[in-house]
Amino acid sequence: MAVTDSELLGAVEAAYRQHFEVAPARASVSFLGVEAIEVLRYADGERDHYLSLGMSRYPMTDPAATIVDEAVGPRAELSVTAVGLVEGLWRNLAILAAAPAVEGAVYAVGNRIDIGQPLCTGSRCTGGVISAGPLHPIPMAEVSDVEVLQLLPATATELAWARVHGSDELRRLWDEAGTNLIDLGRDAVPLS
Repeated sequence: MAVTDSELLGAVEAAYRQHFEVAPARASVSFLGVEAIEVLRYADGERDHYLSLGMSRYPMTDPAATIVDEAVGPRAELSVTAVGLVEGLWRNLAILAAAPAVEGAVYAVGNRIDIGQPLCTGSRCTGGVISAGPLHPIPMAEVSDVEVLQLLPATATELAWARVHGSDELRRLWDEAGTNLIDLGRDAVPLS
């Protein structure tokens, strides 16, 4: 018998609860033709951790694939950490989390995402680089484990530069500059 949506999402949320040890605030966004995506916000001092809940219902698969094995395709949720005013961030995270089901997007570590608009009000970041997330993969019975991927916010300029030089080089520049990646209002790192 296949795992149900409620069992799968219940296991993901239980892993979130165990990791953050606080109750989340919740928001939900509905999209035409797919189930709602929830975004859970976990407060941690001045930082807030936003995590999607619902992206892992379906495995991420190449939209050109003619056969999809529901049990073995990669499953994931997205997370982003931010400080300060982040109005609208939860909605944009839900949009990114719906993209695998709506558009056939497949997210993996090193991928770059640009939504072409600020991630939140006042942000210079329009997307980000996918990295390994804050939690270990969440084990599932009968389907692939759920990986929690972290979106490292990036400006449009940084993302354009990374298309030429690669995500690893952008991360190297961030590290060298001591870039505060959870400040969504930050300027782009000097690119050289």
